[in-house]
Amino acid sequence: MSDTSKQNQAQPAPVWRRLAAIIYDSFLVLAIMFLVGFINLGIQMKVYGAEELKAMTDSGQSIGGPFFYAALFLSIFSFFAFFWSRRGQTLGMQAWKIRVLDQQGGFISIGQCLIRVLTAIPSLALCGLGVFWCLWDRESLSWQDRLSSSKTLYIPKQ
Repeated sequence: MSDTSKQNQAQPAPVWRRLAAIIYDSFLVLAIMFLVGFINLGIQMKVYGAEELKAMTDSGQSIGGPFFYAALFLSIFSFFAFFWSRRGQTLGMQAWKIRVLDQQGGFISIGQCLIRVLTAIPSLALCGLGVFWCLWDRESLSWQDRLSSSKTLYIPKQ
């Protein structure tokens, strides 16, 4: 069965599938964050040297900074944007058979990806309220779906 006919049979993704995909993807995002952190640490070691860096951290100074946090955000955003804009699914979403599509049934744009990522921050920070919102929404849309003009669908296996 083609992707188009599967999408015609698709229905809004249940909350438990959305949460399962979020948990799955959070492990991948955590690995990306560790990688960016190790790269930052290596750069800081080259710039300051091991002794100075140790003295800085011992005194409570952060070795982060705006470039590090920007790199973290860009790497996380790139992960989601790559998968959502090309396949409509991250690896976690593939495992749980859900897909993000625009209102016309196509893949979402980079702008929509950015809105989804930015909306996910308060959505998840407020104990997942933005995800659970789909339980009360007439169209079963989460905050991320509604604000990015997209929809998260369950694509049953044929």
